[in-house]
Amino acid sequence: MVKLSSYLRRMWLNLMLSAVLVLLVMSCIAAPLGPRDLAALRQQRVALEATRDRLLSDNRDLTSRIARLRSDDAYIQRLIRSELGYARADELVYRFPADDGDTAR
Repeated sequence: MVKLSSYLRRMWLNLMLSAVLVLLVMSCIAAPLGPRDLAALRQQRVALEATRDRLLSDNRDLTSRIARLRSDDAYIQRLIRSELGYARADELVYRFPADDGDTAR
């Protein structure tokens, strides 16, 4: 017991600094702004950048489509024919029934 108390008297400062250091390391690892949350924020940033790039690409496509709709008559005619099923007066349109695949052969 005497050895222990003399050891503690000599080493109390080192023990206190070690305890503070351990608490500081634990706080850095488990704290809200620790490395764990930093990794999660990096993953979120990568996902947001990918979303941003996709949206910028979509915006470029839509901008070019708007420009074509404003200036390209052939493009507008193609859209009208494909989406609305219109035809010119001199054209003959053939319509085939949809094959549902449930008819017996």
